Amino acid sequence: MTSAKHKNPPAKPKEKYSVQQALTNYYLLIMFTLFPLFFTDAYFNIRHDKYYFFIILTGILVIAEFLIIMTASVDKPPEDSKLEKPKPKHLYEELSFMDWAFIVFLGINVISTLLSANPLDALLGTQGRNNGLVLMAFYTAAYFMITRCFKYFEYIFVALAFGSMIVYALAVLNSFYIDPLEMFTLLTDQQTITDFTSTIGNKNLLSSYICIAMPVMIAMSVITEKTLLRAIYLVATGLGFAALMTADSDSGILGMAVFMIIYLVWFSNSLVRLKRFFLSATVMLLFAKLLRLFSLCFDDKSKGFDKFQEIFVFSGIGWILLAACAVITGILYLIDYKKPNITISKAVPIALAVVFGFCAVAMIGIMVYFSCIDTKTDLGSFERIIRFNDKWGTHRGFMWIRSIWIFGDASFIEKLFGVGPDMFYSAFSPYFDDLSKYGDSSTNAAHNEYLNYLITIGITGLLSYLAIVCGTIKNAVKYAKENPMLIACVSAVICYAVQAVVNLYQPITTPLFFIFIALCEAFVRNAKAEKSAV
Repeated sequence: MTSAKHKNPPAKPKEKYSVQQALTNYYLLIMFTLFPLFFTDAYFNIRHDKYYFFIILTGILVIAEFLIIMTASVDKPPEDSKLEKPKPKHLYEELSFMDWAFIVFLGINVISTLLSANPLDALLGTQGRNNGLVLMAFYTAAYFMITRCFKYFEYIFVALAFGSMIVYALAVLNSFYIDPLEMFTLLTDQQTITDFTSTIGNKNLLSSYICIAMPVMIAMSVITEKTLLRAIYLVATGLGFAALMTADSDSGILGMAVFMIIYLVWFSNSLVRLKRFFLSATVMLLFAKLLRLFSLCFDDKSKGFDKFQEIFVFSGIGWILLAACAVITGILYLIDYKKPNITISKAVPIALAVVFGFCAVAMIGIMVYFSCIDTKTDLGSFERIIRFNDKWGTHRGFMWIRSIWIFGDASFIEKLFGVGPDMFYSAFSPYFDDLSKYGDSSTNAAHNEYLNYLITIGITGLLSYLAIVCGTIKNAVKYAKENPMLIACVSAVICYAVQAVVNLYQPITTPLFFIFIALCEAFVRNAKAEKSAV
């Protein structure tokens, strides 16, 4: 007879897929596919289209989840009074650091709205881009719904792949004046036709979208063990890079560079993941060259490419990079085939991190030197990158410097809570005359999300927002070994946060950013639950 000590433990019962989880997953499915593609009147109302789409869809989810909870509580049979009941937990004991960060962030937005000179404008964000208290409340609601009700199925990320591929393909076609959705037919201004693309809007916003979706696709191509799905993710990655080449936006290039470096460091501790990462890099460079072939088919009649993008699309350097990546990929695959399960020294990712960290510090040092010490040397085309002044970054420097002045001149209460959510227009209005020298009569954003939050919801609001972003990254890194899906989700958060330094928040791509923050927390909660159950 077998001893009781050697009996196998009972199998863990399979968790039931609840209606709440299904609703949340369908919500994500719609946000990843229909939301980026939705519009009603070409580009004329595209921001409002996305805004109302997100508000209505999130509202439906919240109401549906609430009704299910209420119905379940009514139908629940009474518990046996003889059984010892567990001691009820206080509400605050159920809340994580991230939960509190969101609550504080929303609370500060409420205070800022109430203290604003125009509370109604701050409530709705009508002076800016609809980033008022209402939108912040719906971001918070979406966060709590996803973190409590999400259940992982890979089809959700496959849906993101197909949804993003359509956005990317339209961007590439639009760059050659091919307009299958007839978005340009009602536009008469050539500059608007040049600057707007796909179903996203301005090229800067397309870059913002790419910085959310494309890192996820790269990570999924590395993580997934299904060959067909890896092929889908790789095609989405390649199209994303081709679309980025047409976007003509520094924010996208900045975000792309940072997440590719992070991925190289992150995946360098595993040969299997490293070879798949280089495969994705090879596919990206290949699609850039396919874009060149596409351009030849249309006699190079396009909206044009920025000088940096031309390196990948037109120059011989692009071919050299493609060949190098292809060779490295082949070598890594060969090594893995000859010696499977080979381990890479932990010193490799550390060394790479040190090298790239040194390069970043050196770049900052060069920028400080030519901006503060040597302000006379002619830097040619590099001046717009490494010399910070009013003209820097398509006069972003002008807006950033004045934003710091505005914060310095603000009252103590305004320093704490700002002038009101999305009320940057009012705060910056004294500088509109000077801004007109650069071709803009006004602006409703600092073109730096962090400065924007500093002015609109104050230092407390900015710190609570940074707590959300940094808390997400910290938790994801901590639990990535338990669940590699955290790598995919946090990559979108990091990449968006980087490009946000030179971009702006709006209801077109920012909702997806908050969704990936929520997904990170959902995976972290699951990892914690599995650890505590052991």
